[in-house]
Amino acid sequence: MAAQAPGSYAPPAPALAERVGWLKLLGAFRRNTLEALPRACLDAPAVTIPLPGGGRIVLLATPAGARHVLLSATQDFTRLPAGRRALGPIAGNGLVLADGEAWRHQRKVLAPAFTPRTLPLMLRFVARSADESCRRLAAGLGAPADLRSEMQRVALDIATTSMFSLETGALGTEIRALVSGYLDRLGKPTVADFLLPAGWPTPSSPRRALFRRRWLKVVQAVLAARREQGAAGSARDLFDLLVEAHGEAPGGLLADEVGTLIVAGHETTASTLFWACTLLARDPAVQDALAAEAAGLDLSEEGAAASLAHLRLARSVVQETLRLYPPVYVIPRRAARAGAVEGTEIPAGGIVMIPTWVLHRDPRWWDRPEVFDPHRFLDRPEPDRFAYLPFGAGPRICIGAQLALAEATLVLARLMRDMRLSLADDRPVLPVATTTLRPDHVPRFHLESRTG
Repeated sequence: MAAQAPGSYAPPAPALAERVGWLKLLGAFRRNTLEALPRACLDAPAVTIPLPGGGRIVLLATPAGARHVLLSATQDFTRLPAGRRALGPIAGNGLVLADGEAWRHQRKVLAPAFTPRTLPLMLRFVARSADESCRRLAAGLGAPADLRSEMQRVALDIATTSMFSLETGALGTEIRALVSGYLDRLGKPTVADFLLPAGWPTPSSPRRALFRRRWLKVVQAVLAARREQGAAGSARDLFDLLVEAHGEAPGGLLADEVGTLIVAGHETTASTLFWACTLLARDPAVQDALAAEAAGLDLSEEGAAASLAHLRLARSVVQETLRLYPPVYVIPRRAARAGAVEGTEIPAGGIVMIPTWVLHRDPRWWDRPEVFDPHRFLDRPEPDRFAYLPFGAGPRICIGAQLALAEATLVLARLMRDMRLSLADDRPVLPVATTTLRPDHVPRFHLESRTG
């Protein structure tokens, strides 16, 4: 496989649509939502897609539009019923789907676990899990490696040990299979999810309800294992904070919060690490630079926190991966009242979408946006805050954003210090928009030890 010249690799991606009507939108929801994002978003501040019955979707692909919706006028825009339909079976009434006073209370409960002072303790768990992952990969050298599965495993290990002081063991395999299967299929919003009024069943409702029952059984098993283990030690962990706030009633908010944090705590990191590996496989020079950066640093449990600040290139690779493959590829909202954004009238009840995927690849805000170039986050001016939205923005920005960025940085540095990687074949790995950005197939990687 021919290597790309440094700073020249443009990863394959679906082309933006030249024209989008509701029929094309319907087809894209079934295949890949990215195919329905219109090229006009690269030129116009707002693009309107008419819907049957007089409805409309307005896409806002400018920093000013994103700032208005996510920060300046948050009270004018609410979450869509489609999001609750798609994520409700896995998140319940947890933080991701909570609104109003319930959301404010839940965020206040969780906030102490995600402050900067807790990061050094969290990074000890990250370093331990990264070391175990590298040992597993080293044991399998010589055979094609499934790095998507491995990154899911290491990210789940980090999430459960750092937040809940719990080794999932055999439960981990079931959790990964359930979450991955749901996000690949039933978790993908459908046209019916968007068009039908809140509370109405959709064709996916029965299967989602069945998944919900299975998921709650697994979460209850996690809770039972954590209770049996007893107190986490002298320092309270996130489980202790949640029990104190919500109690331990079966099927209550505790289960929803734990389930939400397990999914959110590992899915974003696993996805980011996988896509970073596909990018680095085409850029051996950046791999070598990452290895050189990590070579003189202590990435053990004891030294990880102090070393994090020195992993500047590794962090920039993670940031660039999040630009090219944002976990939230579109941010949808519904207008609570009539108004105007970027000169476009939006009726009450109108759907507004911020297509993060387009915003991150727009040449108005980014130099050579199609190219994998980690140095854009190292030696160039910072982008407009609302041109880069991997974790959202405003009051509802992801509460674990800094932890996710830190753990992906550390795991990636540890992996590159030990291994060289390449893709086993030349078949392009294309992103498919489901609940998050998933690969169109699971590629295999060749791994080679840097120490022989």
